[in-house]
Amino acid sequence: MPAVPWKNHAGITRELCIEPPGSDLNTFIWRVSVAEVAADSAFSTFDGIDRTIVLLNGSGLHLQLPGGLLHPLTSANQPFTFAGELQVQATVQGGATRDFNLMVRRCAATGSIAVYSCPQQLLLAANASLLFVARGEALLTNAEGRMQRLRAGDRVCFGEGQARPQLQCGTDAVVLAVHIDKK
Repeated sequence: MPAVPWKNHAGITRELCIEPPGSDLNTFIWRVSVAEVAADSAFSTFDGIDRTIVLLNGSGLHLQLPGGLLHPLTSANQPFTFAGELQVQATVQGGATRDFNLMVRRCAATGSIAVYSCPQQLLLAANASLLFVARGEALLTNAEGRMQRLRAGDRVCFGEGQARPQLQCGTDAVVLAVHIDKK
């Protein structure tokens, strides 16, 4: 995954999946990426976009929101959702972080992130659009019994109408599942 600059050029991100394929920052319905935050900076603003951020690793961030609200994003794998048009200032806490980001165009869809700490076995919901292994290993098994092993950093994007597999996580694994419901 090539690194690309943030919209405001204050950091870098790696796109994991975008819908529809080939869309850009002005036309996506939803987008998932992993960002590296190495220094204090303002987040890019995205009008009409709902954003959810999850700390993957690092000491975390303090997110300064309008109205003096402060949200500590210091626990890994705890999703935090906010409106993309808000002016958000991130303060790095003790070193660089890596963050998982979901952006959803509010007029077109809603989205959420489920965090599965494992070992666990489950059938993915029909609206699961992406799986990302944050830590450890996981195994996907489709309806025909075909298996796919995933390791930390791997992701799988699911298309509309595609059958969702069964997920089995290994010991100490953490898997993020992005759920999208189009309007």
